[in-house]
Amino acid sequence: MLISLTVKQFALIEQAHLELGAGMTVFTGETGAGKSMLVDALGAVFGSRASADWVRHGSEKAEVTALWQGEDSRINALLEAGDIDLEDELILRRIITRDGRSRAYINGVPVAVKTMQQLGKICLDLHGQHEHQSLMFEAVQQQLLDAGLSASKLDAVKTAFDGWKQVKNRLQSLHSQRGETEQQASWMREELARLELLRPQAGLADLLQVEVDAGRHHAQIQQAAAVALMLLEEGEPSVRELIARAGHAVGAVEDYHEGLRNSRELIDQMDALLSEVTPELNHVMDKSFDEQGLGESEDRLFRLHEAMRRHKCDEAGLLALMAEWQERLAGLDTAGWDEASLTQALDRAAVLYRQHAADLSAERKVCGKKLTDLLRPFLDNLALAGMQVRFDVKAVEDESAWRESGWDDVCMQIMSNPGEPWRNLAAVASGGELSRLVLALKGCGALSDMPHIAVFDEVDTGIGGETAWCVGELLAAMGRDRQVLVISHLPQVASCADHQVVISKVEKEGRTVTGLTAVLAQSRQLEIARMLGGAGGQSLEHAAEMLQRGQGTQQ
Repeated sequence: MLISLTVKQFALIEQAHLELGAGMTVFTGETGAGKSMLVDALGAVFGSRASADWVRHGSEKAEVTALWQGEDSRINALLEAGDIDLEDELILRRIITRDGRSRAYINGVPVAVKTMQQLGKICLDLHGQHEHQSLMFEAVQQQLLDAGLSASKLDAVKTAFDGWKQVKNRLQSLHSQRGETEQQASWMREELARLELLRPQAGLADLLQVEVDAGRHHAQIQQAAAVALMLLEEGEPSVRELIARAGHAVGAVEDYHEGLRNSRELIDQMDALLSEVTPELNHVMDKSFDEQGLGESEDRLFRLHEAMRRHKCDEAGLLALMAEWQERLAGLDTAGWDEASLTQALDRAAVLYRQHAADLSAERKVCGKKLTDLLRPFLDNLALAGMQVRFDVKAVEDESAWRESGWDDVCMQIMSNPGEPWRNLAAVASGGELSRLVLALKGCGALSDMPHIAVFDEVDTGIGGETAWCVGELLAAMGRDRQVLVISHLPQVASCADHQVVISKVEKEGRTVTGLTAVLAQSRQLEIARMLGGAGGQSLEHAAEMLQRGQGTQQ
């Protein structure tokens, strides 16, 4: 729910702050006082396209701030996507500069205007000659019908569509694979054969490099091993012999000093370690030079590096490529069998979809007739007795039109007067007609999941008398489910509201300024009297009676 609205330097509004309550709020005032500015301000804070005309003449910028309270999982998801902390309240702020540029903020965090627009689709529904007229969209018109359909039929169509789409995608993928040219397939086979000869594995390049380094430095390795063996075992005296002597000398008196005992232990460890070195050195000495093996390792290492450069990957990447090519080549080999199987499966899935889509289409037509019958008495009471309404449901059986919601194109059509052709609602409905049609849909229970705030402008155009009372009562009834803001010039509609705000225009320091004032009790009675055409005794008595009747609708 919208808790408050603050408007600064916006068109004729210098500065205004408005506290808003639940239920229905009506905005009244003299013609030309600037009631439409309020609708523009609401649109601005919920993402409407910015206009330089919104900035008050002589000011650098206009600013609209709204305080919103309410729990909605869709809003939470939107905030999480924008990395905005979830709080009990949302402070929405829109700044429009003199050159028509704008900035938007949610809880002080800068956001894209698109985010405000997405928030607006959840929170705000503007009815009149403005942007947010959700009933004009054919998708919303279809939702009106689908709300009355059995869930099992909708689910059956969705399941059938998903199954058909899955098989179709697999068949298209198969055709794409078969589209590989023989030259491409031949290249894959040849490259695969070359890579298989390399026998790639993780870390192979490092292993081969070790083998190559050992072969290239064979002579140095042999010489180093021979020198080490001579020093350790064959010298006069050898290292082993010297260590043995040291151990014998220390061991003779080690009992007399702890340092000698420790030294003897370390000397023994050294001797044990040296005994392990000798076999390793002998193994090196025994290994003869393998010139052929060196050449093979060098050649394999070269070809491995060349393959990794060619395919811009490491050994693991080569293994992945080999697996991919093997799968693609196998798919090409079995494509004929798979295509026949998938084609049969696609035919079966298409038959199932057509069956469920046709059933759903028939039920939509029945539901459309029921809804238009329910609308009839409400349209009559809202001075739309000459308007005929129908839901045009066209089954488009071509596969390009198949969707998970069926193959129907649904459009709400109206005939404004007898004898005229049927026309699409979006093409011919006026702001006042559209607003009253929404009221009629609400009255017959068709609108069950609409935005939290409904704003009605021009809802009472061309009506009066009991029709105006009917409009007011329906708006008040709508206010029990969501917040309703109404701009009206009819005292009947104003009398039915929970709250009333007077929009006035005064001259201040040589300039025109629009102000907003919430009115209660006697002040409200005076405003209703003004709307009746006077402020005398009779008008005041009539205003009191109208308020009594209008407020009776709230009981």
